[in-house]
Amino acid sequence: MAPIALDAMGGDHAPHEIVAGAVQAVREHGIGVVLVGAPRPLQEALSQHEATAEIPIVRAEEALAMDEGALASLRRPRSSIAV
Repeated sequence: MAPIALDAMGGDHAPHEIVAGAVQAVREHGIGVVLVGAPRPLQEALSQHEATAEIPIVRAEEALAMDEGALASLRRPRSSIAV
């Protein structure tokens, strides 16, 4: 089964809450996950869960703000949601 890609830079308390959920999905349910976003904060969050070797990261240069519409991802193809 292909892994699920998660925009780890969006949402409340990101990326820590997103990473915590990803770690739980991998460890408790065997779901493959790939995190998309800024590598440094994602590596830091994964290291807090001792999960840096378990979940890969795909680099995204930008993140959309909460007030930007869904079409903003088309205008910003390097954002975490677009990647």
